[in-house]
Amino acid sequence: MIKQTPARYLDGIEARPRLGRLVFEGTHGELHFYETDASSTERFVFSLDKNHAFEIRSRGGEYLIEWRESGNALSRMLIVSDIEFVRLIRDQFLAHKSIFWRYATLVWSESLGKVAVSLTAVLVLTGLAGWIFMLNSYRLIPIAWDKKIGEQAEPGLQEFGQTCASPQTVRDLKKLLPYLTEPGTPYSYDIQIIQSNIENAFALPGGKIIFFSQLLKNAKSYSELAGILAHEIGHVEHRHGMKQLSQYMTLRVLLALAFGMTEDATLIATAADAGALLLLLKNSRNHEREADSYAAQKLAAAGISNKPIREFFARIEREHKQELENVPDFILTHPADAERILFFERYEARHSNTLRAAAASLNREITALLKRKPVLAAACIAPQKSAAANGGEDNNDGDTEP
Repeated sequence: MIKQTPARYLDGIEARPRLGRLVFEGTHGELHFYETDASSTERFVFSLDKNHAFEIRSRGGEYLIEWRESGNALSRMLIVSDIEFVRLIRDQFLAHKSIFWRYATLVWSESLGKVAVSLTAVLVLTGLAGWIFMLNSYRLIPIAWDKKIGEQAEPGLQEFGQTCASPQTVRDLKKLLPYLTEPGTPYSYDIQIIQSNIENAFALPGGKIIFFSQLLKNAKSYSELAGILAHEIGHVEHRHGMKQLSQYMTLRVLLALAFGMTEDATLIATAADAGALLLLLKNSRNHEREADSYAAQKLAAAGISNKPIREFFARIEREHKQELENVPDFILTHPADAERILFFERYEARHSNTLRAAAASLNREITALLKRKPVLAAACIAPQKSAAANGGEDNNDGDTEP
């Protein structure tokens, strides 16, 4: 393949351009410049190949092909007007360059408007694909890994308080598990209590449910705890912890690749810290709503009213209204208590027939258990903080929602 176009050559020494033609010889991938003198006699001047470091840029309606010879500080330049020829040179001589280098060359050699549109489209599509991958990256993680990640996070629980033993309370809560878990669930659920003045509960991937002792102490009945337990099981069954973790780690890896920070030590450290990171990440509002929806469904199917969990939210809202009244609803990780109460109330109203039918056949032992108030072992009752230490406020000073 041979292509040619009129060209002017500036050698970096003389101000006057030398006229001639530029020929691309495709067999060997070389450019040849032939100069034409005043008598129309043509002579060969030089050749270029891929070993020359080209820069291509536009200047008005012309295109400049500029390079420097090895050991020479002066640049040399060819000036052509044929855009198709310039594109051919760019594609043939710059294909080995990095993608960012080629984009930069494209900006100089093409219409800036077209380039801007093309780059915007590429960035949007790349960003969209990256976002979709990030949201679904957890699907690449085997479910068997959930328990391993949860176990990796367990040592960090000591930051919240010491684990304690209240065997009867744990046995009673475990009696509710068959009614609140998915049939054939791949998770083995376990319940653990942490001695703490914080009124909270959370779940680790793999099935470990953590109750803070203050939550159990303040619970009015096991019916209230059934709603909280179902909510936390919802987080496990929907793999919310793994979703948060995989999205964070995927984003970190993508940013590392984008900025060239691909050292093995960095990526290995990210994976090694997975368990610790898990305790720092918070479920999104959508995850909380999804866990609430799971809890409402399981409670109704089991024949357990969600009224106690609604009363729990109402109590939390009353006790912590002063702390939360100045925080905009959209900033809070959890949906607002009033919103959650309304959701549970409407769900139970819509599924009242299912609830009544299931309640009629509910095991009598479970029915009696739901009415009882949990009794914590003395080892799990956290020392109460003095009013002076709390600034005269109530003792419940932590995260108050499951």
